[in-house]
Amino acid sequence: MEMLPADLADAIKRRATMRRYANNQFLHSRGDPNPGLSIVKSGAVKVGVYGLDGAFVLTSALGPGQTFGEFTLFAGLPRTQDAAATGDTEVYHLRAAEFLPLFERHREIGHALLAASLQRLHVVIEILDAMRRLPVRERTAKILFLTVQTMGAAEHLQIRQTEIAQMLGVSRVTMNRALQELSQLGLIAIGYGEIKIVDVAQFNDWIDANCNVSLEAG
Repeated sequence: MEMLPADLADAIKRRATMRRYANNQFLHSRGDPNPGLSIVKSGAVKVGVYGLDGAFVLTSALGPGQTFGEFTLFAGLPRTQDAAATGDTEVYHLRAAEFLPLFERHREIGHALLAASLQRLHVVIEILDAMRRLPVRERTAKILFLTVQTMGAAEHLQIRQTEIAQMLGVSRVTMNRALQELSQLGLIAIGYGEIKIVDVAQFNDWIDANCNVSLEAG
């Protein structure tokens, strides 16, 4: 939304339905067929898939201004993942009939969606790179930092250790060890259901210094 002119952003809001969600309340389920675009107004939305054992495997977290649902509009696909609120969350929803006429009249919307999609793709590539070549501690640090940026939370991340472990495909014991090491380095503070980056600039410098080393060399 920040990429759009103010009057166009207001036009989108006027056509949208704004809904409020409580913590962990579902927005939609994987396979839902209804096409439309959703924009996070406040709070955050966690996106992922529930496994056969009922565990939620987090794939991304979206903060204010982030969009989802593009696949349903431009690729004709059903919802590919489950989505639920993280904390009290407000989301704008636009059905295809409300969104597509605006999209066709205002090329700025297409430019903004393309830029946002490419930024999200960049994050995915960075995550895949981290998972392929970095030790667990460095992998955890990089993904925490990328997730905080995606959520627009600046330094505060409402996420459980179990969710991070599932995201990285490691055990909770391994994840706890990595988080404790990052905490001992003074980079993060661990709370109940949340992680805080103590100093964003310092954390970014540590990632630059430690996450460009290959697994073989480390």
